Amino acid sequence: MKRLIITILICIPYILHAQDAMLVLNRLHQVSKGETLLEIAKQYNVTEQELLSSNPEVKKKGKLKKGTYLMIPKATPQEQPEIVSVETKKEPTSSNIKIGLILPFEEKTERAKKMVEFYQGFLMAADSVRKEGGDMDIFAYNSGLNESEIMDVLMKPEMATLDVLFGPVDEQQLPAAINFCKENNIRLVLPFTNGQSLAGYPHLYMASPSYDINSAEAVTLATRVLWDKNFIILKSNSANTKGSFFTQTLSETLKKQGKDVRVLNIDGDDLAYESAMNQFKDNVIVPDNVSIKTLNILISQLDTFKQNHANYNISLLGYPEWQTYTNALLNSFFTYDTYIYSSYYYNALAPNTKSFEQAFTNNFSKVMMVCYPRYAMMGFDLAYYFLHEIRTNGATTTNRHEPYQNMYRFVKEGDNDGFCNRFIQLIHYKKNKQIELIK
Repeated sequence: MKRLIITILICIPYILHAQDAMLVLNRLHQVSKGETLLEIAKQYNVTEQELLSSNPEVKKKGKLKKGTYLMIPKATPQEQPEIVSVETKKEPTSSNIKIGLILPFEEKTERAKKMVEFYQGFLMAADSVRKEGGDMDIFAYNSGLNESEIMDVLMKPEMATLDVLFGPVDEQQLPAAINFCKENNIRLVLPFTNGQSLAGYPHLYMASPSYDINSAEAVTLATRVLWDKNFIILKSNSANTKGSFFTQTLSETLKKQGKDVRVLNIDGDDLAYESAMNQFKDNVIVPDNVSIKTLNILISQLDTFKQNHANYNISLLGYPEWQTYTNALLNSFFTYDTYIYSSYYYNALAPNTKSFEQAFTNNFSKVMMVCYPRYAMMGFDLAYYFLHEIRTNGATTTNRHEPYQNMYRFVKEGDNDGFCNRFIQLIHYKKNKQIELIK
């Protein structure tokens, strides 16, 4: 019988629904059709009231929804023969994966809520892999905020047996985690941290690259796809770091290719805008600022310009943050044939997105946070990528499923170095009101 064992050494808000400071050997149970609280309580040798206490969102007389996950409180030791103790030493195999997560689950912070949703998406992916025939043990820990706290976690006996560890987030905790994984030959996946050097750490995977890496990859893709366009760098008079780096990299790349790059001030008059344009080419305007304020001003200026110069073809090229503005600016994105570079894409209208959101709500009795990216989807995509590959053949360089939101293309930086996710795409909002992904 396949099983998914989850060991949780902390009280994770919104998952455990309990007030204890530490819950050991808790498990998740997925409700089957027709199951009752009493039946589930008897199965795990706990009382019905203990089960309700760990899952306060469940009503005692209410009908349990099929597919819902329930937290199972700790049972008495003599009635747990099916649970693998954390002290049990077991050689990892392709069919039994040991996974660790060390993330900041501290309560009452926005970051903690995102980490919890990442973890919940992670659990959904683990369950999907389990249904494919894979067994796994999952150990989740609160990372704390400093080096000493993460060392307390790393010294736990089960940690040295892991196949893969996800986290931590805070930079001051990275050296300890990296060295520990290197010594014990454990894959270390950094879901969010993006400034870590990969040199000398062959089992290190950086899933969220720094903006300079993303920018360089985006420039390579954009100049390949839009090679015949007239590029115009828009000076916003309030450039920010990300926008400045991208436009500078783009300008330098185009100049090396022998192409002209025009510059336009956002406050320029009609003549300034017309002078920057090329009447015989498509014009691609790239702001040096990622903010919606700059984007709104630019769109307003272009709307006015187009009224007098309908013969010019104009496109926009911008940043991952622009996805946040899609609801407000979707028509403008279509009007101006907009390209957004990004390593992820959240499509609210896609059938698989709706299915995922419904499954998430069914499992955790809440809707996902509205943010970009969606952390539950990120957790699912990243977990599925690694768990599926480890279970099947141990390779971690290609995707085996169509992601809900985040695509991964890990590239080894050097012979003795780690891997960096180099995937980037252009989200193209076409004038015919269709969206295409250019990879």
